[in-house]
Amino acid sequence: MGERRFTPTEVDRLIPELESIIKALRSLEGEIQEKEWHLKQAKVEARRAGQVGEDQFLREEAEIDFLRILAQGQFDRIRSMGGEVKGGYLVDFPGTIGGQDVLLCWKPGETAVRWFHGLYEGMMGRKPIPEDHLQANDASAESEGK
Repeated sequence: MGERRFTPTEVDRLIPELESIIKALRSLEGEIQEKEWHLKQAKVEARRAGQVGEDQFLREEAEIDFLRILAQGQFDRIRSMGGEVKGGYLVDFPGTIGGQDVLLCWKPGETAVRWFHGLYEGMMGRKPIPEDHLQANDASAESEGK
């Protein structure tokens, strides 16, 4: 794991932007699903009517592709911040707790990162960040801010 390590306080500072990005992602993905459903229905109806042309649905398909590109851009924004999006919009940031490499684990709606898991564990392996680690992290952040 050669990338930057985050402290819980550093991740906490990113939460407002993460919430904004996740909101945009949810909106885009909802729009994609709706357009895909309508396109599928239109194709079924066109087949039934025997009116299927090769380029008949290009505009709709292009719109869906564009929305997917926009969504990928949001995932890329999180990646550029140092996070990795997992299922359910869970975002992991590399960190260290007790000398061990871990993933600090945040999910939308949480006001602060207070969970972590091992590098090869997922959401089911989430454990609370030890209180002494949070306090030490907060104290070092305060001294840096002075």
